[in-house]
Amino acid sequence: MRTLLATVALVFAAGAAAAQEPERVDPDWPCVQRKVPALTPAAVWTGPDIEEVGDWRADDEVRQMVELLSQRRVPQEEAVATIESFAQRLPAEERSARLALLFSGLFETMNAERSEIIEGIERFARHQKALVQKIRTEKAKVAESPLGTTSEAEQQLQWDLRVFEERRQSLPFVCEVPRLVEQRLFALGRAIDSAIPK
Repeated sequence: MRTLLATVALVFAAGAAAAQEPERVDPDWPCVQRKVPALTPAAVWTGPDIEEVGDWRADDEVRQMVELLSQRRVPQEEAVATIESFAQRLPAEERSARLALLFSGLFETMNAERSEIIEGIERFARHQKALVQKIRTEKAKVAESPLGTTSEAEQQLQWDLRVFEERRQSLPFVCEVPRLVEQRLFALGRAIDSAIPK
């Protein structure tokens, strides 16, 4: 019971500390990393303007490359090697345009994925806030229980505290994912730009 009460105290102390912080631009953003909902091409690309390259989905080979390279389970080194191999196979007169088309597809796909991840983090934060409110209600019920008894409310409180703490511990890793997608996109863009004839 002491451990339970100590954990409850920590949850409410964290809530009180958060309440004293200066108001955030987005109260649903729980990460220390600054929230950037969407990237611009200029943030990750120094090659040709991708606004004028056309529809990357219309090129079957480029579309398949985008589907493959945008997957985070494909190691970055392997993805870069695949880009280099693709570039070498292209006729010289097509190379610049089709490589820019490839980056256009990667940018659109990975930027959308990154935005979805950010929305998921915000949902995560809202669930945590709702769970804190639920824990407060459960704590009040536990306080009303006769001493020396283990009520259903106390069992539920213990469970919700455990869920809250596990989620809280996973937050730093979750918050890193948008940055990892951004870094991968930048690395792939650099590999594509290096293969474009200057």
